[in-house]
Amino acid sequence: MNKKLTIILISFVVLTLAAALWQAREAAQLEDKLLRIDQNAQTARLLQLSLPRVQAEMERLLAEERNKLGDMAPVGQINYPMPGGSKADFNCGFFLMTPAGLQVPMGEEHFRAALDSATAVTDTMRRKADNPGAPVFDPNETSHYDRSTHLPVFGVYQIKDTDFSKPMYQTDPPGPFFAWHAGENLIYMRSVPTTHGNAAEGFVIDATKLAAHLLPLVEPELKAPEIDFARKGEAANLAPLPLVLRPGNQIDLPDTGARRQALSNTVTAAWVTSGLSIIVLFSLLAFYARLERRRSDFVSAVTHELRTPLTSFNLYTEMLRQGNLSPEKVEEYHETLYQESRRLGHLVENVLSFARLTRGKVRGRQDCAPCGKLLPALFEKVGEHLRKAGFQFTQTIDSRTGLLSLRTDLLSVEQILTNLADNAIKYAAGAHAAVNIRVIQTHRALSIRFSDNGPGISDNARKQLFQPFSRSAKDAAGSKPGIGLGLALSRDLARSIGGDLKLEHSDENGTTFLLTLPLGE
Repeated sequence: MNKKLTIILISFVVLTLAAALWQAREAAQLEDKLLRIDQNAQTARLLQLSLPRVQAEMERLLAEERNKLGDMAPVGQINYPMPGGSKADFNCGFFLMTPAGLQVPMGEEHFRAALDSATAVTDTMRRKADNPGAPVFDPNETSHYDRSTHLPVFGVYQIKDTDFSKPMYQTDPPGPFFAWHAGENLIYMRSVPTTHGNAAEGFVIDATKLAAHLLPLVEPELKAPEIDFARKGEAANLAPLPLVLRPGNQIDLPDTGARRQALSNTVTAAWVTSGLSIIVLFSLLAFYARLERRRSDFVSAVTHELRTPLTSFNLYTEMLRQGNLSPEKVEEYHETLYQESRRLGHLVENVLSFARLTRGKVRGRQDCAPCGKLLPALFEKVGEHLRKAGFQFTQTIDSRTGLLSLRTDLLSVEQILTNLADNAIKYAAGAHAAVNIRVIQTHRALSIRFSDNGPGISDNARKQLFQPFSRSAKDAAGSKPGIGLGLALSRDLARSIGGDLKLEHSDENGTTFLLTLPLGE
């Protein structure tokens, strides 16, 4: 095989296999990909349905706690009564961070102690009371003292009056509530202007307990929702609190089974297509390899078959040209040259006929006459060929077929019978070699049985008997002439004229081929 062509074929095989495997892999993942896309779309839809309800409930709960504060609590004292009654379970406690210090309702001393220990929280309260946009206090940042007040300063906030013995009064309406968090502490507060400076008033929220009130309002198809602080780079969707409602990664899709069923045919078709692609590819490669091997065998056989008569032509014509032969030898050499030319012509005719049939071209010739007129002359030509090879030839023609009309290509029938005769000469020659042709009528056809008394055909040879260029190991070794084309060509010729050729019987006592031809109207 041509090296360049081999490289191209191997590259094509690799690319095709890679494409088929890639398609199979994509088909295997298609179902999960589509379901994941659908799941994400459904999750986003359910989240959008849930957010308004959760947002409204959160606003209601926060409003109830805000309303308990009313106006600012009395300032200038360490403790003050619980604003508006008892607080909600998610409210950790009310606070009032004034320039003078922290105040909590009476009875909330444990809450005050927790805030006093949370330096980042209390100092951020001071900072955001003056500037809501100020950053959360970082304990690691450098602090300094204001020499005039001897108070630590963290960020930008002002104290208007440092004499905390004076009464402290609200000077303007409180600002709007806003929220921020430091660690797990969620602060909901507002800025209250006083005579001593801005104070921070509000309450600390337990985010977990608040989430417990809100999660039941989430769509039930979302199986694992959560409400938590927004992560870095994540936008809060439960304003004004810095909280995020996340749908989770579990979702109940009632029609998942139907979706999988709808996708299964597509996935199966993709797998089948990939499998068929691989099968077709290897079949084509096997066919090409087989064809290439036959082509090589054909070239080798034809070369061998042409070399033999050409060698005889060269040898005998050279001897005849020298003119030193007796009349008997001249006659013998002429006969040999004649037989070799006939054999060579028969070989060329077989090859050309096979080429025509391969291209779909047939002779198109029609001979129409009674069987009794067409067949005897044809059988006599074949019989003469067999008798010259030392065979005993007999023919039996059913008298009922004599008047039947036969419409066929007589040259094709002659070529078929000649090929059968050549096979018999090649394999069945011997001291008592014999061939019999018998003609009988069957259903709307004429049957011609060609029988010899040779050793028969082996089981292995029968499997490829009608394959082009197929020869046994013994033939390929050169012990028998031929190129393995006769029977394949004969069957194709028989079919091209509307008939058929098959092996009817073969054993150690002989072989019979059955040629059927259509009868004329």
